Formats: sequence, structure tokens, C-alpha cells
Amino acid sequence: MLPAILITVPNEHWIHSQVALTLLKLLQDGRYRVRIDLPSRRPYENNLHHIIRDVLDGGFSHWLNIDSDNPPRNNPLDLVALDKDVIGLPTPVWHYTAMPGERPLYWNAYQWDPAKAAYREWPTRTGLQEVDAVGSGSLLVARRVLEHPAMQGGPFTRRLDAHGCVHTGADLMFCERARLAGFSIWCHFGYPCRHFAEIDLDEAARAMQSLVEVRA
Repeated sequence: MLPAILITVPNEHWIHSQVALTLLKLLQDGRYRVRIDLPSRRPYENNLHHIIRDVLDGGFSHWLNIDSDNPPRNNPLDLVALDKDVIGLPTPVWHYTAMPGERPLYWNAYQWDPAKAAYREWPTRTGLQEVDAVGSGSLLVARRVLEHPAMQGGPFTRRLDAHGCVHTGADLMFCERARLAGFSIWCHFGYPCRHFAEIDLDEAARAMQSLVEVRA
């Protein structure tokens, strides 16, 4: 029998058309038995924790998560055969703070910087790389990770600071807990994603002007 893959698109009753087209293509992949769910529970990590129960209760070998605005450019089911614990498909993220020469886009694969006690963008962005953390916008997870006792009880639960504000997000906490449980986190830069986001075009213009001025 073919391995079964659960593909989920967590959403708030809106899914980008490019994500919908991706799902149609994945349904035609004959290598696996594919089920697609479009869960809309809130908040986001609660939705993910319900999905984990669906993966385990449904006998799926892998879980592929795709955010509603985050379609992969290539077929993510190709990565199942690599048999990695967790593989992120890198996604461009807009980040502009008006620092001169700052690159306003980064890829959401991360390296832990102990000197700053913070994550930074992974420096080598070619092929398959073992990394410290990845975003959950397009994420492939093997069943064995979700079955591990250390990954029970809410692995996507955010870390809060002393004031109750988010210190570490849901996806980074999932990766931290998986690594502590002995699993490895990977990112395949040959399988990037598109990312549809609303941004201020004035801010984008200032970001590009800043880069031009630095290079001049």
C-alpha cells in the first residue's frame, strides 16, 4: 500500500489561488495516498495541534503543512523520499527596519546565534542543509517526530516573556523541541516557496533606495 500523506492548509476561510492550484497538482501525485484538509481553528497553534492529532489518529506517515498564502514552487512530495525528520521549504519574508543597507527580504531558515541569543538567517542557501530552525509556512514532518513523547502536549506552544508577550514563535518552538528530542531540522533551498503578503509600497521603495545608496 502506498504511504499516506496528510496535507493541510490552516486558514481563516481564505486561501490564495496559487495555493489552491498547488493542492490540485499534489492530488495528482501517484506516489502517495494524499488527503487534503483545510482546517480553520483558532488560534494558529491550536489549529496545528489539532492537525497533529489528525496525523496520528489517521495513520499518516507524513504531514505536509502549507500556509494559505505560501505555495511551494516545486513539488514538496519529492522530499518525502529523503526520509528526514523535519524539512522546511524556504519562504521569503519581508523585514524592513530602515537600517541603511539592510536587505529587506530574508529566507525563513535559521541559525542560532548564541552571542545574541537570537536566530538569524541561515548563511548557506543552496540545496539541502541541516539548520537550527525553519518556519512552518511550508513544512514536511515525519510521523515519528509527532509520536515522540517530548512532542506531545503542544509542541507549537509559543514561549512568552515575563510580561506575557511572545518571545519565541510557534514554529521556532516546534523546532527547538524537536531538536531537544533528538531530531534534525532541514531546509531544502532547491524547493523555495512563493509568499503573498500585503506590504506598504512606500516602505518597499525606501528599502530599495537604501540598497541603491549603499551600493553607489
